[in-house]
Amino acid sequence: MKKHNKSLLFSILTISGILFFSSCSSDSSERDAAEATSAMIEGNEKIVAFGHISAMNILNNADYKSIPKVNTILGSVLGNWKRGLEIDKPIYYALEAPFAHDGTPETVYAVINIKNPDSLASIISEMGYALDKDGDISYHQEDDVTFGIRNKLLIIISKPGDYDGKAKMKEAFTLTEGDLSEDKAADIIAQKGDIVSGIDVARLLHTSNTELEKLPADKKDHLNELVEDAYIKTVANFTNGMATVESQNLFSDDLKDELFFKDNNGTTLVSKLGGGNPWMGVAMNLDLRKGESFLSTYLPNAKQRIMADFPGEAKLALMALGENPLSKLFSGQAGVVLKGNPKPEWGMELEYSSYLGLGPKGDILRKIMEDQFSVFGEKKGDTYIMDNIHLKSTPKGIFTSSGNETGGKLNLPSYAKNFGEDSFSLFIAFERIDVKSLELEDAAKVVEILQYVTIHADRDGSKMVIAAKKKNVNILKQVTDFYANQIMEKMDAMGV
Repeated sequence: MKKHNKSLLFSILTISGILFFSSCSSDSSERDAAEATSAMIEGNEKIVAFGHISAMNILNNADYKSIPKVNTILGSVLGNWKRGLEIDKPIYYALEAPFAHDGTPETVYAVINIKNPDSLASIISEMGYALDKDGDISYHQEDDVTFGIRNKLLIIISKPGDYDGKAKMKEAFTLTEGDLSEDKAADIIAQKGDIVSGIDVARLLHTSNTELEKLPADKKDHLNELVEDAYIKTVANFTNGMATVESQNLFSDDLKDELFFKDNNGTTLVSKLGGGNPWMGVAMNLDLRKGESFLSTYLPNAKQRIMADFPGEAKLALMALGENPLSKLFSGQAGVVLKGNPKPEWGMELEYSSYLGLGPKGDILRKIMEDQFSVFGEKKGDTYIMDNIHLKSTPKGIFTSSGNETGGKLNLPSYAKNFGEDSFSLFIAFERIDVKSLELEDAAKVVEILQYVTIHADRDGSKMVIAAKKKNVNILKQVTDFYANQIMEKMDAMGV
């Protein structure tokens, strides 16, 4: 009896194992868009950026159905595609490096879940496309775009120039059957959001910069260790009255420590920017010594390109300073705030205050600035005055200002209370500006609906907030309504 029990148990385990492994092997060709994209990322080391877009969520938030003519056209198209595709789910994408000078990736992949293969084939046929077959893949190539269908997936490939769409599509579907991504890449793929993107820093570095091959072996190895498993995750969401774009630097502390970040600076920079009621501000607190050293060690040509954009006199001064000239000339701290009327009238200039921190060799820059101002302006004490502009030069930094609101403390908006503390910060208080008086181009007039924009960046990431004046309506709908009303007003004026 025991012998029979052992035989039965062995048979059950064997059959279970066979079923398990056979189901795994078949499942790989039945994956959904998320899993398929995950496998493509894992199997193709040229993919440096990836993510997904919740297109229907964005369209619904924009309330496209409330625009009659748009709804008539777009609603019909979407209704048609809904028969064949799961367009209510995210559309996944992956970008292949290297990138062209205009930022175009070598290849773009889009992966979409199929709801009904027969309906999808019918839609494609109605569009006038004839599908070719390669095994179990149906595909069609039109110039630089190829789309392919297999089981539950539609893959769209866009690749500039001539290429074999059939071979490229077969390769893409084969990749979808490989191992899935893990850890950070998997977390990014699973991340919720209207728009989600991930960048593999190591892959980006190695596919976009051939100069790395010229580095000595020890430096190359150390750089590889620093960027290993380093990602940038960015999530954009559109909610009532607000749009947010938040990035996380998923780096090791060792990598963050070698970069230019310099955070938690308190009010040291803001206190140098005078007083008044600013409507815009930009501030930087950078560790130039670290940043310059990183570039010199690993990306020397990039550093040369940066310095090439400096004015002639400054460029000569930098060359004379030897190694790490930027950190010798500048402290890494700089800021400017704009105040008063943003629209110059009757020849008046914008009111502003600015500060440029100087390094231990900053006297070189001071002399250049003082020589310029001494020709056209006059000196009163330690301040040069030229028209309405004041320049004060000190060993620690150069202060410039224009207008009357120079004394006291800055009256910052509540949403900009931490301005100047991080490595980079910016705010624009549209509520303090008479935007309509600026006579902006039609496309830019949408800022009339905004209250403010803020951006902050530090060693851990960055965050941009775009806030509308109305807080109870999705910001995408507000933008849609604005442009729709703008178009209707023009049509009424034309008597259409």
